[in-house]
Amino acid sequence: MKPLLVLVCGAPGAGKSTLAKELAPRLGLPLLMRDELQEVLYDTIGAPDEAAKPGYGRASYELLYAVARRLLEAGVGVVVESNFMRGWAEPQVAPLAERARTVMVHCATREPEETVRRYVERAERGERHPGHLDATVVGRLREGLAAGRYEPMEIPAEVIRVDTSEGCVPGVEEIVGVTGGLHGE
Repeated sequence: MKPLLVLVCGAPGAGKSTLAKELAPRLGLPLLMRDELQEVLYDTIGAPDEAAKPGYGRASYELLYAVARRLLEAGVGVVVESNFMRGWAEPQVAPLAERARTVMVHCATREPEETVRRYVERAERGERHPGHLDATVVGRLREGLAAGRYEPMEIPAEVIRVDTSEGCVPGVEEIVGVTGGLHGE
């Protein structure tokens, strides 16, 4: 039986990290979060300026894909969290999905401006590593939301759409029930 791959995706500020941190232990699976890998790079190499930031982003994605691939090759399921952009991430994610029973848990708020508001408030609170340069990304976030870049990727996967406007609908229990069933629980 193929291992379970749970892709928790959506726009920055949509609640992906919070949900992924709840799902992984409930499913008994390791959790890979792209931002955590990127922050290790910031702390090891030094935080980037705006010109260097795209290189850190590419490197963190390559690390994410490499570790996920190794886990799946070993027969180990995994929860992978990132803002996999539609039309960009499919060539890297599709081979992972083919190795696994794949569920895409897509997080979104009902209104795009709610996602932007959350993102801006989080940046103002200084909750994330300063290397993310969050204040410089708000315009690109709005553009990406308007263009549908944070919609689910076009890969072979069961898609669970989660409304994170007020909590999590469907709830964590229901998501675990669907994904846990695929996990053999």
